[in-house]
Amino acid sequence: MKSSPRRAVFFAALALGICGSAAAAPPPRTLSVSGHGEVTALPDRARLTLAVDALETEVGQAQDRVNRAVRAYLAAIQPLALKAEDIATSGISLQPEYVWDEQTRQQKLVGYRARRDIQILVRNLDQLGELILRATPAGVNHVTPPQLESSQAERLAREALSRAALDAKARAEALARALNVKLGPPRLVRETGSAAPVPYKVMAMRAQAETFDGGNQEMGLSTGEIRIRADVAVEFDLLAP
Repeated sequence: MKSSPRRAVFFAALALGICGSAAAAPPPRTLSVSGHGEVTALPDRARLTLAVDALETEVGQAQDRVNRAVRAYLAAIQPLALKAEDIATSGISLQPEYVWDEQTRQQKLVGYRARRDIQILVRNLDQLGELILRATPAGVNHVTPPQLESSQAERLAREALSRAALDAKARAEALARALNVKLGPPRLVRETGSAAPVPYKVMAMRAQAETFDGGNQEMGLSTGEIRIRADVAVEFDLLAP
């Protein structure tokens, strides 16, 4: 049986009406807030990065110079009884070095630069100053400020994240009360900030005194605290009154 033109028009109008009703549905009412959380802790370890850098006219000379300095430094810190797995001496890097010669209007080779890095995981922070003090006499000419860490970093990061979520919820509840609306469940939760530890202070200037009890005191070294932060963005539903 064939449909009449009038009947076809009726169903087409009905379909358009349904689509129009769906398109006209109001968007969900939501409330978006951010939350911040942080925790502080005393560091219980540090990562120390040192390097030996040398420029010589011959490749072998540059390589030999940095290798000698690395061996001298490892011998100097041997009495501190660090674990072998906590000390890493990366492979050597070698590259030619040039300067611009105005007379010839071209680059001129002046030598070869060699570099070796030494990375140490310091589990006893009382040894940190001593590890730095023994670097220069051995020939180490680059010392990066120590990066303080906590062995409980993962747990502290989760705690900071939990505090950020609670802060977001408290902010949303305060806004909902002020606006006289009812807060629903979270629709979207997103972490917006890293929970990387931030040291309050790492080290001060070298102290001036006659005698010292240890390398930390001689360096005027203060490990202070580390602060771990986290940030979240949360979108809550607003319920109909």
